[in-house]
This record gives sequence, C-alpha cells and structure tokens, in this order.
Amino acid sequence: MSPRRRENQRVVVELDELVARQILTPGQANTLKERYPTTAWDVLALVRSVTVLGVLTAMAGLVILAREHMNWWLMAEAALGVAFLVGVGLGYWLKHYRAMPALGEALELAGAVALQGLTVVLATHYSSGSEHWPPLIGVDALLLTALAYLVANRLVLWYGCANFFFYFGAETGYVSGWGAYYLGMTYPVRFLAVGAATLLLAWLHALVIRGRWASFSRVYAHFGLLVTNLALWFLSLFGYYENLDISWSDTQGERLVFSLLWAALAGACLYAGARMGLQLLRSYGLTFLIINIYTFYFQFVVPHSGELWFLHLLLCGGSLLWLGFYLERRHSSTRRDQPDRLAPQA
Repeated sequence: MSPRRRENQRVVVELDELVARQILTPGQANTLKERYPTTAWDVLALVRSVTVLGVLTAMAGLVILAREHMNWWLMAEAALGVAFLVGVGLGYWLKHYRAMPALGEALELAGAVALQGLTVVLATHYSSGSEHWPPLIGVDALLLTALAYLVANRLVLWYGCANFFFYFGAETGYVSGWGAYYLGMTYPVRFLAVGAATLLLAWLHALVIRGRWASFSRVYAHFGLLVTNLALWFLSLFGYYENLDISWSDTQGERLVFSLLWAALAGACLYAGARMGLQLLRSYGLTFLIINIYTFYFQFVVPHSGELWFLHLLLCGGSLLWLGFYLERRHSSTRRDQPDRLAPQA
C-alpha cells in the first residue's frame, strides 16, 4: 500500500469521527472523502480517462459534422480554440467551486490536448514549407508547462514533459543531420544533463516551492529519474563517442564505466529511499539495478563464454524465478505483519 493511500485512510477515519461528534454532516463528509480515495483501484483514474476521451470524441464529431458546411481550416481552428477555453474554464470551475478535482483536472488535460491540436493546425495551415517541425513541439512544451503552472495540474505538467522529451531528441537529431534522432551516440549524455536538471526542479518543488505547486515535485522526480536511468542504460550499451557515420565500435572500457556509474545511481536511489522513506526512489533504484545487472551480464560475461549458452539460460531464468519468489514472499510477509493494508479502514 502506498503512503498516500494509508494517509487517505487516516483522513477518512477522522472524517467519520467528526460525523459521529456531529461536527460534520454525512453529506459533507462524503464530499470530502471523494478527495481521499482508499480503495486499491482508484476510480478517479477511470473518471479522468473517460472524460478526456469523451471530450475529444465529441469535438471530433462536431468538426466532421461541420466540415462540409465551412472552411476546414477555420472550422478546425475555431473548434480547437473553443475546446481549449471550455476545457480549461470548466475544469477550473469544477475544481474550485464544485469540489470535483478529478473531473476538473481531466477536463483541463483535455483542454491542453486541444491547445496542442490548435498549434498543429495553425502551423500546418500557415506552413512556410520548411518541414522543420521539432520547434513546434518545443513551443507546445512551453505552452503546456505554463498552463500546468497556471492551473496547478500535474496531468498537464506530465503532458508538457512528454512534449519536451520528444522535442529535445528530435531537434538535436534534426540539427545534426544524422537522422538518428534519439539513438545518436552523444544524445544520451544530453538527456543525462536534462535528467539532472529535472531532478533539481523536483528538489526545489519539494523543499522551496511549496503551496499549490508542491505536488509537481513527484512529476519532476519521475521524469528526471526515468530520463537519467534511460540515458545511462544507452551509454552502458554503446559508450560515448561522436561518429558522423554512426558506425558502432567496441568501446568496452567506456561501457564498463557507464555501467558502474549506472549501478552507483541505482544504489544511491535505494540508499536515499531507505533513509528518507521514499518509495519512489526505492522503486526506481531496485528496478534499474536489476536491469543493470542483466545488461552487465549479457555484455561482459555471455560474449566471452558463448559455448555455455545453456548455462546462461539456466542462470537467467533461475534468477528471474528466484526474484519473483523473493518479491512475492516479501509482499506477503508485509501484508501479514501489517493487516491494516488488507482493506481500507472503516
């Protein structure tokens, strides 16, 4: 059970106690409980998904219906502009005046999607023919990030981070002329720098930038850890070099250094997560440490003993079975020692 779910259960118990003392009415308590889900399966995730899909489908239907009666470009631009304004405005109203934050955030995300659709349609309509499309994704990333801060919506911030990821890889590939985009050998180092900067943002939002933007810390932490670990994974596979022909050469020493650096990062995440009680750090550290071990094994052990392929298969399969058995036993032991995790508190 996540720490957030345990905290929600404590809040629900306190709300029930306030009802028993007649400080709150049952209706008021139920309204507040909607903000603190305690079930293992969060129905709010389905609410967000269905709302976003419904808004986008409805807008697509309206655009198709009016296509035969109006100029396509003007109709598309007007529809997307209206969808953006309605999504963000209605989402803000539901969050702040109707106590429906899940539905409100989903509508704001739908508005963000409409905003990016509007920029794409405008760029296509008034295209100069350069076909240099990555800057458009960069502009969208800036607009979405600004919108996320304006409405304090983590879903929109995630969307902005995804756009930045695609922009950064595509633009560096376009400028270099390699055509390799994300797989160019120097690109993982650039993503490594971006990951470090994003983790700094996560730290700032956790300790310095509080208030309505404090929750952005987890978004930046997830994005920074993911990008950093993926960058080190690519570097441990290929090493670092700058070759315009993009012809891979064996750089075993460099790959070994990056593998050790990657293992050090995973170990640091495990240590920091254990010291500070952060499940997020422990999860990333354990997951990528396991991937690191298997990557190391198949890079530096298997190539030098190919005749023992059956032994490698046995070791790999057996270790995976042991890992699954160990994790299942640990999970069962935790549930047995802490029965409050078996069901939400009454």
